[in-house]
Amino acid sequence: MVLLQGGFVRRNCHLVLLLALLIACAPGRAAAQQTIPLDALLRGARIHYSQGRYERALETFQQALDQHGANADPATRADIHIWLGLSESQLRRFDPAAAHFATAIDLDEGTIARLKGDDQWSHWSWTALFTGARDLAGRGEPDSSLAYALAATHIDPSKPGAYLLVANNYSTLGRHDEMLATAREMLDVNPDNPEAFNLVGLYYLQRPDSLWTDDMKTARWDSCGYYYEQAISLYEKRYEDARNTLSERLNVAPGPDLDAIVTSLIAKSRLPDQEPLKNYIEKDLKAARQLNEIAQQASALYYASGNLNVSSSRAGSALLRASAETEGETADAFRSRAEGLFAKALRYDPNDYTAMYNLGIAQYQSQNDSLAEETFRRVIEGTVAPLTELPDDVRAELIALVGPDNSEAGFLQLDNELMARVDDAMHELGRPLYGFAWLYFPELRDRTGFTAPTEADEAAMRVSVHSPGMLESAYLLTGVTQTSLGLALEKNAKGSGREMLERAIANLRSVIGINPDSREAWQNLIHCYRETGQEKKALEAAERHQKLTRGR
Repeated sequence: MVLLQGGFVRRNCHLVLLLALLIACAPGRAAAQQTIPLDALLRGARIHYSQGRYERALETFQQALDQHGANADPATRADIHIWLGLSESQLRRFDPAAAHFATAIDLDEGTIARLKGDDQWSHWSWTALFTGARDLAGRGEPDSSLAYALAATHIDPSKPGAYLLVANNYSTLGRHDEMLATAREMLDVNPDNPEAFNLVGLYYLQRPDSLWTDDMKTARWDSCGYYYEQAISLYEKRYEDARNTLSERLNVAPGPDLDAIVTSLIAKSRLPDQEPLKNYIEKDLKAARQLNEIAQQASALYYASGNLNVSSSRAGSALLRASAETEGETADAFRSRAEGLFAKALRYDPNDYTAMYNLGIAQYQSQNDSLAEETFRRVIEGTVAPLTELPDDVRAELIALVGPDNSEAGFLQLDNELMARVDDAMHELGRPLYGFAWLYFPELRDRTGFTAPTEADEAAMRVSVHSPGMLESAYLLTGVTQTSLGLALEKNAKGSGREMLERAIANLRSVIGINPDSREAWQNLIHCYRETGQEKKALEAAERHQKLTRGR
């Protein structure tokens, strides 16, 4: 009995000990109420961080903030937020990291100096704030984006990216003088900073006319062109340096082969998924051992070409405006420079249809109808697609959108989800653009009472990246230049311009499909119908034009 009792006692002692351990480890009520000293929490969290356990570090720093934040002084709270920001950054969660760094800066004016004093802290805080600012700008929150970007410039004044976001946010907010001041600061840091020259050019382009003196309203365009051309020159140097480095690494001499490689690298760098770029470098270029180096040059080429495209396009837009506001040889000189700049923009991005459209405007104003017609036609071919090109399921979904409530308008805007599906289908077809957001169905516009689209109606339906106003303008300018060319051919030899005039009729009818009250379209249709022997339609067009003219 004694032995049995002794064994029973020993077993129960073990059980009591086991229960005690379980209770101590369980997150029960008593444990939840226990407050661990702040120093102990911070010490443990820093150990987790130093040993790469960033999730554990984050949890422990958050526990320190939750338990002691209300009673801690601002400097201590700022320190906790810095560590939270560093932990989130290590986990590549930059948006919450940026919020922590921004809070720390607000809490303690010494935070900036602390972040600048440590290379790792400087790197991660700048990266988080820059990324956060960029994301906020993309979401249409320029005020919040500006606060993050300004903080990033204080942490590392040598990096241009944050300055660029600061200036762009000032531009969005209409604070043009502050944008200019930021650009000047960038030039103080680096006199050869192309982003800074770009922003000074943007200042001259965007500052409202009402804020300029009469003398400066015209003179500003020379300044605008100068600063943009300085930026372009510096970006061209970056582009050539990256191209030459690529030539050396791949042992490919400058020429068509290298040009083709550069084009492919830039095109693949534009894709959201970087796997095709990696495969191209490793398999097509057989440069797997140089993957990082080649990818770095691809990135440099991509950014340089993008900046060359944007800077050239903006400079061209500025000089095209200058041409419109001046006369004679001065206007001609501005227009000629604009034409060259738009052509350069297209050299670095052949799918920039805004620059292409503006190039067509410059050519049209120079009375070079042949070039203008070709340019406008390329704009329409690149930005408008027949519905019949789309897969059956996407096409059916688009057709189902057309009903009694919208058929009379002749067009509708797609929601973001459906636009993305159309974009994906277009990419499968080799169309590189994003933003096919508009569906056009002109054949249903004038119909009395709604009937479901027929096959013939579907054949006339289109999707486009352009809004109705922009597409109407593109069709009109194409039709007008084709009318002019067709009439000139007819004048030289009867019948030789018929094909061109038929093209003009198709484009002008597309204008009418969007805007039935376009006087310019009806006026040109009169000539097209008359010269192609369609007298009845010519009379109808003349009547419609006369009616619209009287109703002005």
